[in-house]
Parts: sequence; C-alpha cells; structure tokens
Amino acid sequence: MTTPKPKIYFDLTTLRQNRSGSLQANGVTRTLYETARRFYKDDLEVTFICHDARTNEYVSLQADPLFQDAGLDPASLPDLLGAPVKTFHQEKYKNRKIKGLFHKLRHTLQLHADKTTGACDGKALGEPLCDIDAPFLSLGNLEEARRLTEYVMSRAPYVPVYVMIHDISPLRLNNPEEDPGAKLWLEHLRRTVTTRPHILANSEYTRSDLLKFLAEQKLPSPQSTSVVHLAHEFQETEPVYPLRQRPENGFFLLLGDIRYRKNAKLVFDAYLHILEHDEKAPLPQLICAGAIPSGAFASLNKNQKYTTIGKYVTIVQSPTQAELTALYREAIALVYPSLFEGYGLPVGEALWMGTPVLASNATSIPEVGGDHCCYFDPHNAEELATLIQSTLKTRDALRAELPSRAELRQWQNVKEDIWQAIQSHSTPSDKRSSGLQKTSQKLEEA
Repeated sequence: MTTPKPKIYFDLTTLRQNRSGSLQANGVTRTLYETARRFYKDDLEVTFICHDARTNEYVSLQADPLFQDAGLDPASLPDLLGAPVKTFHQEKYKNRKIKGLFHKLRHTLQLHADKTTGACDGKALGEPLCDIDAPFLSLGNLEEARRLTEYVMSRAPYVPVYVMIHDISPLRLNNPEEDPGAKLWLEHLRRTVTTRPHILANSEYTRSDLLKFLAEQKLPSPQSTSVVHLAHEFQETEPVYPLRQRPENGFFLLLGDIRYRKNAKLVFDAYLHILEHDEKAPLPQLICAGAIPSGAFASLNKNQKYTTIGKYVTIVQSPTQAELTALYREAIALVYPSLFEGYGLPVGEALWMGTPVLASNATSIPEVGGDHCCYFDPHNAEELATLIQSTLKTRDALRAELPSRAELRQWQNVKEDIWQAIQSHSTPSDKRSSGLQKTSQKLEEA
C-alpha cells in the first residue's frame, strides 16, 4: 500500500499584488516566491492557490509556469494570476467624504472594467477549492493573510492555518488613532488573530514584539508561535550594471525606500559630517536601489540640507535581479541604517554575495548579521561617519573576514523549518477533526 504524500495549501495571492518591475522590490514578495519555489520542488503534495477576484473564491493554480524556469519575470504575473486587485477602504476617507466617494466610484469602475475585459482571467487560475483537508500556509502580506484565515474559518474551521508575520512596523512607527493606514493594518491584524491561526515569525524580535503588542491590546493569542528565520541566500544571475559608468571612488549600496524607517538620511548626515571636516574627502558614491519613488531625495531635502551631497547620491529604481547581482558584487559595502525591521533580507544577501555590511543595531538586524557585520546606532550620524571612514581604509580585510556560504542560511532551510513547524503542531485529534469536517461537508452537499 502506497503511503500518501503530506499535503498543504499554499497561498500565492500576494504575488499578484507585485506591481514593480522586480520581485526584489519587496521583501515579503521575495520571501513568498523563494519559499514557494522550494515547496514546489519538494516531494510534497502542494496545492498552490490564489484568491480569484471574479468569484471571491480561492482557486487552485497551475504552478509550472511560475516555477519551472530559473527565474520569474514579474511582468508575467498579471497574465498568470490576473490583474492586481485593490480593496477599497472607506475608512481612509473618513474625514474626506467627497474624495472618498470619488475614489470608491473609480475603484468600482476599474474592477468592473478588469472583469469585463478579462484582465482578471489569469492563465494559471484553476478550479475552486473543495473538500478542504489539509493545512493552509500564508507567507504574504497581512491583508491577504486576513482574507485567507477568514475564508478557512468560514468553510473548514478545524483546518489549521499558518501565517507568517513579517513585522508590525506600521503599528510601532505610526499611531492608528491618527494614521488611516496604521488603523487599517491594525484591523487586519485583529481580524487575523481572532481566527486563532498558527503564527510563523521571521525573527525572535518579531515574535516577541507581536506577542507583546497582542497582550497590550488584549487581542487573542495565536494557536502557536514559531520562529523561522529567513535566508541569506541570494539568487544571483548574470550581472547587469545599471549605470552607464562606474563611480571613480566606488560606491556604498543602500537598499530600500530612502524615506521613512529605512533611515537613509542618517547616511546623508554622516557624509555631511565627513565633509565638514574635510571638504575634499574622496567619498564613494551612494547608490540607493529599491522601490524608490521619483522625487524621494528631493522630499528629504526640502530645507536644502543635503544639497551639498546631492552629487554623491544615485537612485536606481526597482532594480532587477541581474542589476542587484552587479550592485552586490561591486559595492564597497552595504550600508543598512534601518530603524525597524522584522528581518532585514538585504543584510543576509550582502553577506551571501561576499559584501561587507555596515548595519543598524536596531530590532532584528543583529539576528540576521550575527558577528559578521559592523554595527552602529541608527540615531548617531557621527558614529556612522567614523565607521564609513574606517571601512574605506580596511575594505580588503573586511571582505576576508566574511563567512563562507556554507555557514549561511538557504531558502531550502526556510522551507524545511516551516514544514517542521507545521508537522510539530499536527496532532491526531487535528487530523480526526479535519476528517470529520470533510465528511460533514460531503453530507451537506448531498
């Protein structure tokens, strides 16, 4: 008698929401895709699923077009999974009713147009789910996690759902009473934990921060919490340098939106500090790469504070995998001054690529970098300035001290840890309950 393969439903809906030219532009998207790819290759019965905007149901996916090739072109995602679907949130316009009515009408017309023209008809979308009999896994954004947990609760409440929380930065950096986005994020979190899923946290910091916040807000505790650190592994490709020419003095690499919690202005302040003491200092270029909107540097320079260092700043918007490969390889170091991270993928990726890292000592970042990074206070520009100058003098020595790839985490390790967490919470009573629920559903259909 052949033993059936272990089974799982894996939600890929968040991939559809990626509207940039690169999966690298979003750490959540990166985590979802790389982990899903390892599940696809493994000897498990994985049913990849996606929310279907046309029917408001979850459907199975044909996974081969997503994972067979070495990489995925983000431009193909709408064709495979359907057009990105935005949910209209009326609460964002609580104090702007006329604007709210306008955007609601616009949202309704756009959704109708997408459905009418077939933009929602992704080629990989399959049949609606039935006879739900296995755990669900969500590694995507919180809104999609909330949608999935409520879907499973309404149809198969005995089936376990595993949700990854990447961080709770919207609630730690903003006041939900004043910020509509943070208020909406809190509502997604509240509705998610109310269904009592199993939580996968991407770091010890995220786990403790989440549990502390839930206790503060008197929200339900999850069924369980497990820490699954993400990977250092970076899927390098044939490098493509994104600029016409290479800077004469080399460059430091900054990754992510230069505004808000990524704290790039600390690096700019450090450069100002260096130039105050030596205006002719041969400083490297600062290449800022990521999902950076046009005018981001100008928004930080409204008072002209950073005008003198503008010549050192180069923006690379939404770099491709090939461009990131080149930037990681050639950077003097990655400078990562972030104020808040659930994990901090670029820190691990730089180490994987043999690039020294100057990193903030805040939140989870030391969990990623361990003893392999040079840390600084993300509020102290003078400290960073000193570290930058010492790095320029000892760059070769810093590279020589970096770990080998064998010492670092791979995405296969992430997949194995997630599966172990799921297996460790799978009990005979869970399986019996799941079986009873399945039988009950069949009787109702009959």
